[in-house]
Amino acid sequence: MSTSAPAGWLVVGTGRHAEKFGLPGLAGARSATAAAVCGSDPGRAAAVAGRHGVPRSGADLGALLADPAISHVYVCSANAAHERHVAAAAGAGKHVLCEKPLAPGTAAAVRLAECCDRAGVVLGTGFHLRHNEIHGHAHRLIADGAIGTPVSLRVGYLHAIRQGDSTARLATSRSVATPSRGSMSGTGAHAIDLARWLLDDELTGVTARMSEMDGSAEHGPHRVIEIAATAGRGALVTIAVGRARYPANGITVIGTRGRITVSESIGNHGGGTIRLVSGTGESTVHVEPHDVYAAQFDAFVAATARGGPASASGADGVAAQRLADAVEQALTEGVS
Repeated sequence: MSTSAPAGWLVVGTGRHAEKFGLPGLAGARSATAAAVCGSDPGRAAAVAGRHGVPRSGADLGALLADPAISHVYVCSANAAHERHVAAAAGAGKHVLCEKPLAPGTAAAVRLAECCDRAGVVLGTGFHLRHNEIHGHAHRLIADGAIGTPVSLRVGYLHAIRQGDSTARLATSRSVATPSRGSMSGTGAHAIDLARWLLDDELTGVTARMSEMDGSAEHGPHRVIEIAATAGRGALVTIAVGRARYPANGITVIGTRGRITVSESIGNHGGGTIRLVSGTGESTVHVEPHDVYAAQFDAFVAATARGGPASASGADGVAAQRLADAVEQALTEGVS
């Protein structure tokens, strides 16, 4: 068993995601620990660090990156700052895991991936759904041919509207002026990546349509975007993303010799239930809740130790951004 000290991480960002998922995930990881917190407001950075027992904090990103105790960086700042923060981390020779999106568009995401390649650091994209054990089980079943050749895949990932949600709160972390009103830089990117990963295939021929209702409500409108695409090996892919008070999130994969359904698995948590139906019978597997962010940090440290790539790589982040851009275009112009 390895006795190596946990990798020291700098967390860039002091918002809701850092406090609810990033810092608790680092606290629960076996091979990673939060060494510092960086935010534009030094007082808030100090307060966040204090609440999570992190020894250093500040607003000077360069000074914190210069700390030799820090080998890894987790970027969960506002979306508009991701490109700048990842580039700074790469320039300092630090491996960097960035929450989606990597950058405002495909061209910028490609530049960022190339920047990390030139710097010799591993770039990962924060697609936490890959680190849910039940999704890993689904991935293995599909890869092993348990349902034959996939014919269709459906993924639903809608944010559950809760008390305090509003367009104004969403706008603090991302642009809501896009055709998808920010959905493609939220649940949309995760759902696209999950579809690509489960099928181990690329998606083309993107079309999209959007429905918005109850726009006068305090919590903002119910918004559903339905995306249709075709995988390279022919499977039809349908993805529903957005926000609703009562979402029905889940995964269904129909193959030539069976089907898989996964429920209670999509969100910021791990766990869920998978049901396999095929010619050999039926089986159900349940996985208890677990911390997908802790698993993500451990997987990223392992990836950097072997020289990469990350389980969800920079290339995966670029691919998801390319598809998200295609959805935004389809919503604007009605073209694929």
